[in-house]
Amino acid sequence: MKIKVALVFGGKSTEHEISIISALQSYEWFDHNKYEVFPVYLSKDNEFYFGEDLSKIENYKNIKSLISKSIKVQFEKEGSRYYINSIGSGLFTRKIHQEVDVAFLVVHGTNVEDGNLTGYFHTIGLPVSGPNVLSASLAMDKYVSKKFLKEEGIPVLDAILLNRHEDINYDELLQKVKLPVIVKAVNLGSSIGIYIVKKEDELKDKIEAAFAFSENVLIEKMVTNLKEINCAILGDSESISISALEEPVLNNDILSFADKYLSGSKGKSGDTKISNSSKVTNSKSGMASLSRKIPADVDKKTETEIKNLSSRIFKLLRCSGVARLDFIMDMDDNKIYFNEINMPPGSLAYYLFEPAGISKSELADRIVNIALKQKRIEDDINFTFESNVLSNINTSGTKK
Repeated sequence: MKIKVALVFGGKSTEHEISIISALQSYEWFDHNKYEVFPVYLSKDNEFYFGEDLSKIENYKNIKSLISKSIKVQFEKEGSRYYINSIGSGLFTRKIHQEVDVAFLVVHGTNVEDGNLTGYFHTIGLPVSGPNVLSASLAMDKYVSKKFLKEEGIPVLDAILLNRHEDINYDELLQKVKLPVIVKAVNLGSSIGIYIVKKEDELKDKIEAAFAFSENVLIEKMVTNLKEINCAILGDSESISISALEEPVLNNDILSFADKYLSGSKGKSGDTKISNSSKVTNSKSGMASLSRKIPADVDKKTETEIKNLSSRIFKLLRCSGVARLDFIMDMDDNKIYFNEINMPPGSLAYYLFEPAGISKSELADRIVNIALKQKRIEDDINFTFESNVLSNINTSGTKK
């Protein structure tokens, strides 16, 4: 019998469109002899939709039209089984009653990647891919995650946290920071809400711009002579697989949204050789479109250090499924700093796992198996405690 997978993507997020790209990439990776995969689109209005047309990327050019052809649904538990059911009971309502075994989340950004959507599926009990609510929330907040990891001995850059509702004395702030700095929204990805500040008169404007995306903003030292190195991890607390390392090719001081998603190659093959062991890849396919060197141009000692840090961080944050960890190398003093973790990463970081011998099909397969395993572990934990507290409640009321 085939495993029935609800491939869930979209959501009320600034990275909504990137989620669609990543999810529909992964739709093609499943072994359809083993899995039945049902795309479930979560609109920016937080409504689930079901339908065959949702599996075709070209249909998202007109999302309003696509939604009109799809069926509004919800996830429900019936006995010990889980279903995608249509909403509504009218004469012309299209009916859906599709059993599912697992929710496979390919979501990016606030409201979905941060544990909110995971919490929904945990509440109804449906097995769900990716980290639990705590891990997702912790990873999504760049400031909190770094504070925690710093306590555990992970090297991170010093930072200052600002809140939108606090009065900011910019004269005092300029005395605390040494320009240039990076200003970033604490809970976004895809390089949205990130700004470089090199001049004092730019600081206020960039902070206010970042506040448009988040209630909290991070100010962090900018490493001017840097190399970015990324590493992906697949697994759980018991067993992990580590990917090849990548070195994004920077067009500017930092990777922009355009660098990550709008840098499609015009070349014939999409790949440009730059050395015997590395290449710059370019294709219009989400994060896979980013220009990068794989493997990264680092020595063996640095490679080992980054992989060890990635493994340790993955376990400290209690991650499961797939994650990409981003690091900064300060080339002036040859120090490595953890920058952020993405769970799940754009394109599920398949381009990093393939050089490590993990195919796209195996990647999807292992993510599903980890989700089912986590559900079995959860079912073995006792969440009830028998007591007679309610029997002792005084129901006679209080005299006035």
